[in-house]
Amino acid sequence: MDTTASRPLIVHIEHAEPLIAAGALHALQAQPGIDVRPADTGPADVVIADYRSGLRLATEARTRPPRPGRPAPTRLMVVTVHDREHEVRQALESGVHGYLLTSCHTEELVRCVRALGNGARYLCMTVAQRMADSLTRESLTSREVDVLRLLARGQCNKAIATDLDIAVGTVKAHVKAIMGKLDARSRTHAVTVAAGRGLVDDTVPHESRLPEDTGRPFAASVFTQPSPLAS
Repeated sequence: MDTTASRPLIVHIEHAEPLIAAGALHALQAQPGIDVRPADTGPADVVIADYRSGLRLATEARTRPPRPGRPAPTRLMVVTVHDREHEVRQALESGVHGYLLTSCHTEELVRCVRALGNGARYLCMTVAQRMADSLTRESLTSREVDVLRLLARGQCNKAIATDLDIAVGTVKAHVKAIMGKLDARSRTHAVTVAAGRGLVDDTVPHESRLPEDTGRPFAASVFTQPSPLAS
C-alpha cells in the first residue's frame, strides 16, 4: 500500500526514551509527505517505539479481535540498543516490521518509516547482516535450547537430566550437538557463544522483564547528526 500517494504518512512516536523521541520528531517533521501526530489523535500508519513498547503493541495488535471496516494495521518499528539475534527474532516474530539501532543515521530512520508506510519491512544494515549470518548456522532444536538454558545456570548433566526427565546419556548427546553447532570448545564456551547471540532465554530478559531503552550511553546527536551527504 502506498499511503503517501493520496495523503501524508501519519506517524506516532511512542518511544520511552525522551531523547530518542525528540530526535525522531525533529528528523521527521521536516520530511515531505510525513505527518507526525500525538499518539492519542487516532490511528497511525507507522508507530516508532522502544523495544518493550514495540513488542507490547505488536502483541496487542495480534490479539485484538477483528472488526469490519477497520483500517489497515499499523506498521511498527523499534529503535533500540538490543541487537542480539534472539532479541531481533523475538521482535520480528511478535509482529514488528522495522528494526533500527540507536546508532542509525537520520536518513535511515526516514527510509525505514517510508518503507513501512509502503507495506515493506526494514532492518538496519547491522541487524540485517546479523540475521543473514544466522541463516548460515545450523539452528538448535527446542530440546537443545532447553539443555543450553540449564547449562547456563551451571547445572551438571545429572541435574539437567532430572529437570528435563531424560536420560543422562541423552543430555550428553544434546551437549555434544550444541557444542558442534555453536563451534564451542567447552560447555562454558558454548554458553558464552549462545549468550553473545542471545540464544539462551535466561541470558536475555523475557519481554516482561526487558529493561527500558534507557540507562545506556548513546550520543545526544543520535538522530540529529549532520548527514555526510549534506555537506
